[in-house]
Amino acid sequence: MYFARDPVVHFEARLGRFAVIVVVGLSHKTAPIAVRERLAFDKERAEQLLQQATASGALSEALLLSTCNRVELFVAGKDGSDATRIEVAQAAMSLLTQGAPELAPHLYRHSGNLAVQHLFRVASSLDSMVLGEPQILGQLKQAYEHARACGSVGASLHRAVTRALRTAKRVRTETSIGAGLVSVPSVAVDLAKQIFGDLSGKVALLIGSGEMAEAVARLLQAAGARLSVLGRNPERVAQLAQSVAGQPRSWDELPDALKEADMVVSSTSAPHYVVTRELLNEAFRFRRTRSLFLIDLAVPRDIEPETNDFDGVFLYNIDDLSKVVSESLDARKQEAESAECIIANEAAEFERWVDTLQVTPTIVALRERFRLVLEGELERSLRGRLKHLGAVEKEALGRMLEASLNKLMHAPSTFLKKAAAEPSLDEAPLELVVSHLSAAFALDDENELASLRALTIDLDSNPSNPSVALRPEAHTGTGNQ
Repeated sequence: MYFARDPVVHFEARLGRFAVIVVVGLSHKTAPIAVRERLAFDKERAEQLLQQATASGALSEALLLSTCNRVELFVAGKDGSDATRIEVAQAAMSLLTQGAPELAPHLYRHSGNLAVQHLFRVASSLDSMVLGEPQILGQLKQAYEHARACGSVGASLHRAVTRALRTAKRVRTETSIGAGLVSVPSVAVDLAKQIFGDLSGKVALLIGSGEMAEAVARLLQAAGARLSVLGRNPERVAQLAQSVAGQPRSWDELPDALKEADMVVSSTSAPHYVVTRELLNEAFRFRRTRSLFLIDLAVPRDIEPETNDFDGVFLYNIDDLSKVVSESLDARKQEAESAECIIANEAAEFERWVDTLQVTPTIVALRERFRLVLEGELERSLRGRLKHLGAVEKEALGRMLEASLNKLMHAPSTFLKKAAAEPSLDEAPLELVVSHLSAAFALDDENELASLRALTIDLDSNPSNPSVALRPEAHTGTGNQ
């Protein structure tokens, strides 16, 4: 051939450009803990949901973020059309509410750039109940790694999450939104001090081994409390007890442990209540008038809410503690304004990058179309009226048409890249421009493109064709780079 070949583009794949991203979910802003706990996912259920998502016809990628304060399903569809966005959102909502359709009114959904911007805000903890809290970034990383292990993350979600992590790092570095750390664990311990005064010698029972519960336990240990650790996994219980200088206990010791404890911090992944009203009623026969401080950090909740009806019982769940934290974080709200500017800038830059990525296949396809036409005409001429030309002249013709192709492509390439990088409200949407360009040059007409390729292949395979020996694969230094 006389032209430097672009890879042959499969046109169905070209039309499926960067996949539209949609998020459907609920959070502390749209649903109380009684609703959120009904939608909480453990690792096994999360894996099943991701498998269901990618097996559906509308979705190509999926990532599930399930924490105490939010459950969100991020998905990517097949392409970016409006019809597909609606289909993708409906598929994601159906998956998330399967078996519990009554939860649908609590769900929100965002698509396209709004979904990406929401992801950036979540990663940067601007959407958290505790503004600036650091845990959400680690939880997002874990959700991403879990989705990758399940094979449900593709190019779209990979790039979006990677950019979200970068944005969160910028927010942490360039603002003071995380300064003056006020956290759920620290508030829990402050409340315990208000109830008991000096915590020295007080017995704190840790049920489960959640990250936040462990943080509370360390603060209680530092305040002088004596710790007991209880769980279903003896090995994990022993490790955690050793790390907080506590006493390991077996699961069947729970009734006795409740009789002895002054404070209980519970964070299991049990689907039912661990500390029930009945269990506590039995414990209070021995406790008499001693106060009991209950901290429930689990979603679904570990401690039956009605236990708060007992005299001397102080029960706080994750929402209660987070609200206390939020009230003490007014100073961070000023930093949030700077963080929002960073997120808006990163989201806009990401959108421009996606748009540029989307026009690249069209540019490649247009060049391929022009190349096939020019090369076909050159081949015909070299087999007909120009067959008397020598090798030097034929090579010069090839270079001339290569230069002509580059000049032909300059204007449309520049126009498309500018339209992607600098969208104007006065101009047609980029998707419409690409669609019209494809129609004008028959970029999607596979029959015509196939006939052009067949002609070129036929000419290539003709051993009597005098131009075959002059092709770039047979010669170097032809200038066809």
